Amino acid sequence: MSRNRTLAALASVALVAALAACSTSEAATPSGDGASAGAELAPLTTGGPWNGVAGKTPVATGPFGYAVETGIADEILAEHGYEYEGFVGFNNGPPVVQALQTGDIQVGFIGDTPATQAKASGLDVPALVIAKPSSDIWFLTKTGGVTTIDQLAGRKVGLQFGSNFDKYGRAVLERAGVLEDVELVNLLFADALPALQRGDIDAVPVPATTAGIWRLQNDFPVLSKASVDDPDLLATSVSLTSRETYEANPELAAAVWEVTEAGVAKIEADHDAYAQWVFEATGSPVEVVKEAELWQYGTQAIDPDGLKTVQSTLDFLVGSGAAPKAFDVSTWGVE
Repeated sequence: MSRNRTLAALASVALVAALAACSTSEAATPSGDGASAGAELAPLTTGGPWNGVAGKTPVATGPFGYAVETGIADEILAEHGYEYEGFVGFNNGPPVVQALQTGDIQVGFIGDTPATQAKASGLDVPALVIAKPSSDIWFLTKTGGVTTIDQLAGRKVGLQFGSNFDKYGRAVLERAGVLEDVELVNLLFADALPALQRGDIDAVPVPATTAGIWRLQNDFPVLSKASVDDPDLLATSVSLTSRETYEANPELAAAVWEVTEAGVAKIEADHDAYAQWVFEATGSPVEVVKEAELWQYGTQAIDPDGLKTVQSTLDFLVGSGAAPKAFDVSTWGVE
């Protein structure tokens, strides 16, 4: 049984409060020169949103997760004093931040919007990695519905509030001049699919992979794609930790980035193999993964384009009143 499968019971956000605490105060603190021979390794548990099909065990599906799956993460983590424990799946980003604060996970992989929201709300969540924007978002509409974004005026749009898709949806509607004329409904993706099928909502922005899966069984037209129509609205991801965890684990940032780099190299060496693994891990068909994936990766832990995305997200959140105050994004990363 794989290490990730040992955490299958933790796959739901409803179980956050029941997670066995793995506090940083109990973890071994790696030395500045990496783990010495025979030293006890600190357990490292990660977490993030999970949208795989029923029956699949949650895993991190980005470069970090692929490095874990292919076995190349173990040695890197051990050199920095860590032993990988597994991944915990959540419904969306905000509960991941909560789990960081309680010490149930040590690293959280979430979208730039919930990550920025947490930081702007006063939570001390150091950013270990701010990735190059590469997460495509597709705006789907119901079968037989509207054909352009501006036609959504007077209609209902489902948004997962507080997510990258919330920011994207509002921005696209605003650019079309209809944001004030649209009724916005807060829906998780699991609820948005049947709502779109029934016609309870007229449109919803979702991750490109999710959109591809939905479209295999439903004739949902695509109103807009971020990668085609609004490339400046491509989402990115941020790897967060808590201040307590970071101060107790000075090599955490280097460890996470080196594992991520190794995962990127492995993906770039064979896109087909990566797409096949994502299918096996999540149920997303290979052709859907390859269509949705932009294959864009940065070469720095704190990517300059990623910082620009975070800044635009912060401006959006503060301007809309969703975040109480701005902060200096250039000092967020801890590389």
